[in-house]
Amino acid sequence: EPDAMLALELPLQAVLDGTAAGLLSEARANALVLEMKSQDGTLAWASSQELAAALGVSTGTEEVNEAIRQWNQGEVYTVARVCCFRDNTVPYYRNSMALRAGNGNWKDELGLRWLHPGNEQSQIYLAQLCGELAALGFDEILLECAAFPTQGNLDRINWGDYTDPSRRAA
Repeated sequence: EPDAMLALELPLQAVLDGTAAGLLSEARANALVLEMKSQDGTLAWASSQELAAALGVSTGTEEVNEAIRQWNQGEVYTVARVCCFRDNTVPYYRNSMALRAGNGNWKDELGLRWLHPGNEQSQIYLAQLCGELAALGFDEILLECAAFPTQGNLDRINWGDYTDPSRRAA
């Protein structure tokens, strides 16, 4: 029977400053979850994606990337947490990728913008980011907000080709 997995979410700083191993041991955790793309659109690593560089959302350095690679070669199971379409930054600068409302970008119950889940550019951007995380050696990528929103003032969304809910589910 396999051992149960007990995951602990820590800030990336714990990996960078060397405290992650001790904190995991103290919690008896055998997996580490790191937030790599936040809901505001910030990336915790140095992304090579043009869009991320152009908008300044990639906050890491090559030293951060190397520290992540080194950590991911260890015995601890690592999970990269990625907030997908809820992204307050990219839609602000790239309206063509935004989920729209009648008066501009749609905002959810937290007041945050979303990338349009049906937009091919949005999908490619997120897929490329996940590819980078896989290349950094994460064992798993946990996708959050990976579909059309289900909370907030949904009747204000300009659905366009996605008026039919079954099309959004697909």
